[in-house]
Amino acid sequence: MNIKNKFKLLTLKFSFCNWRVKQSAAGFTIIEILVIIAVIAILVGLLVSGGTAARRKAKIYRTKAMIASLETALAMYHVDFGAYPDPSTEKNKNLINLLAAVSVFGTNADWQGPYISFKDEDLKGSIPNATLGDPWGTDYTYSYNSSDSSCTITSAGPDMSLATGDDITNQ
Repeated sequence: MNIKNKFKLLTLKFSFCNWRVKQSAAGFTIIEILVIIAVIAILVGLLVSGGTAARRKAKIYRTKAMIASLETALAMYHVDFGAYPDPSTEKNKNLINLLAAVSVFGTNADWQGPYISFKDEDLKGSIPNATLGDPWGTDYTYSYNSSDSSCTITSAGPDMSLATGDDITNQ
């Protein structure tokens, strides 16, 4: 085989290996579309996870603010009556009524309330039979220690279980 024929054969092989399908200039390839979808999915994932963390923090801050408000209302109650309400007595079981309902202590000369007002969205039911729920739907708990005349207000926190590490309290 002479050099001229070898060159033609090499040219033919090279041309065959570089065979291409004609592409039109308009539109996107499937790879480009998949890359765009992947980038959008990553951005949405970042936004959702950041939003979830922000909502969780907002609920914790809201709970802390409500506990501080309840603590202030209880301090005003303490000034008027000389003691915190004892939740073991039937009359004092519902802390909401003690702090907000005129009907409970309206005739008592010491009662200078209501000591706090609540948004309807915070209450489960209506006063005088309402309970106060935290942002996760569990009720705040109130306890009174007569030995040192202190009170404790607790929310079960994000896991909705008392006596766990994420409980939110005024102590």
